[in-house]
Order: sequence, then C-alpha cells, then structure tokens
Amino acid sequence: MTRALTLLLLPLLLLAAAPTRAQQQAQYSQYMNNNYILNPGTTGVEDYIDIKTSYRTQWTGLEGAPKTYYLSASSSLGKWRTTSKRTLRDRRRPFHAIGGLVYNDVTGPTSRKGAYLSYAYNLVLRPNLRAALGVSAGMQQFAVDGQQLRFYDTTSYAGSAASRVLDGSIGLWVYSSDFYVGISGAQLLGNKLGFSYELNGLGAGVGNTLKRHYFATAGVRVPLNDDWSLVPSVLVKAVNPAPLSLDLNAKLKYQDLLWAGVSWRAFDSFVGMVGLSYEQLTLGYSYDAGLSELAGYHGGSHEVLLGLRLKKKAQAVCTNRFW
Repeated sequence: MTRALTLLLLPLLLLAAAPTRAQQQAQYSQYMNNNYILNPGTTGVEDYIDIKTSYRTQWTGLEGAPKTYYLSASSSLGKWRTTSKRTLRDRRRPFHAIGGLVYNDVTGPTSRKGAYLSYAYNLVLRPNLRAALGVSAGMQQFAVDGQQLRFYDTTSYAGSAASRVLDGSIGLWVYSSDFYVGISGAQLLGNKLGFSYELNGLGAGVGNTLKRHYFATAGVRVPLNDDWSLVPSVLVKAVNPAPLSLDLNAKLKYQDLLWAGVSWRAFDSFVGMVGLSYEQLTLGYSYDAGLSELAGYHGGSHEVLLGLRLKKKAQAVCTNRFW
C-alpha cells in the first residue's frame, strides 16, 4: 500500500514546484468529499443517487469577500446497479451515468452563476478497477453590479452589466475501493465575455475571456486496523498564466462513520475538517486559517457540506469509503 501511495501522489507533487495565484473558478476546501464539482468523470460512480449541497463564506469580516453556493446530483443509469442480485457478468458490464450542477459565486459587486449537465461512460478494467470518461456542458453568467462600486472621485460612475457564455469540461476518473486518480479540464471553450468593464462605461469585451483550468488529483485509502483508516490525497490546479497551485490533504476515518482531516493549500491557508456519514446523510465542516499577508484582515473561511444518498445499495466498487 505504501508503494501504491508513492506512485500515485509523487507525480502530482512534482508538478507543484511553483507558488500559487488566484484563479477564476471558486475556491473549495471540501472538494475531496465531492470530486464531481471538479471532474465530470465522477458522474454516477457511487451506487446510489448522490446529492450534495454546500455553502462557503470566505475571508469572514472582510467586506465584499466571496460567498459560494452549489447543488449537485448524479446517478448511474440502469436497474442492475440498484439491485443486490447482480451476477458476475452484471458487475463487469459498462454503464452510463448522468448528473447536474448549479452554483452561485458572489464576490463584492461581481457574481458568477452556472448550470451544467454531465454524462459519463463507466467501464471495468479489472474486477476491482474501473475507469470513467465524463463530459459536462452548460452556461455561465458573469455580472457586475455598478451600484455597489464606490470611487474616490465622486464624478466617476460605473454601470451594471451581465454576460452569458456557453461552457464545457471533460474529465477522466480511474478508481477502485483502495485508490482514485483523475484529471480534468474546465472552461475548455475559452469563450469571451460580452463586455469589458471600464469607468464611466462598458467596453466591447476585449481581453475578458474564460481561462482554461486543469485539475489533477489522487487519493489512497490506507487501512490502519478494522476500525480506522487514513486517506491522504493531493490536488494540483493549473490555469494560464498563473503558476501551479497545490493542495495536500489527509483524513482519518473511523468505521466509515466519522472523520477528521487537515489540508494545506500551498502558501495560502491551513484547513481543519470534520464530518460524519450516517445511513443516508453526510455532513462536513471545514475552517480555513489564512497564511498569506491577507490573513490579518479577515477571520478565516467556513464551509459546510450536506449530502443525501438515495437508493443506496452495496456494490463491488464504491468510492464513498474515501469520505
């Protein structure tokens, strides 16, 4: 298991030799509890209808700080995955899955909303190893509320505007009951927004585009004894022209019921997490303590995640053991 952990995590760690910078997409601390928000390849990999919602308030006490909401749902298709009477042939059969995501990300006078549908094709590589390729397509809306802007020069003003663009992402997810690894790309269409923002008016949108984001992640479940297990994971994020961003995570789980974890977002924050999973419900909470120069001006970041599992059945490969 130690060898598998090294092989999975080391390549991603080597990618993260540069400092971090901000990116267009919203920041999440509990993405490892819902990898679907980063990778459409995870659509329907669980053996139930997976519904999750989250609220994040970042940099509390700082005026205009980001606040993010999302709701996601995904499920495999086909009755054979919702029955306990599956044959060996059934368990080796590929399946299709669908899902959806809506979110709202607000930072001061700016906001970003999105709605997506996803599809994934999941196939068996070995009895305890699967691979899924997923795509998502939808729309994003970027908006600026000029009424919230204040200028030192009282003669200056700013209008309000919004722009809607099509968007798409793709992801590959390889997983078993012991590990997962995935790569994905978001905002791949790179569409231009319909406006640019200037004082005393709106421009024609020159230079304002959706930057392509790329994610690579991996995690390993290491059993310590019959009750306890350790789940280390890593996430690398890339967006041009910013340097790579790195997250290192570790979770300690008790009987797939309770868990606690820590995360280090390189040069930005230290995160503490706790959660529980009881029958059909899942609850997680995380707190980010800032490490950057901005840390002295805010009270940290809070994130709450609530999950619901419908029609849950036992299956040969199940990834919920990781959260």
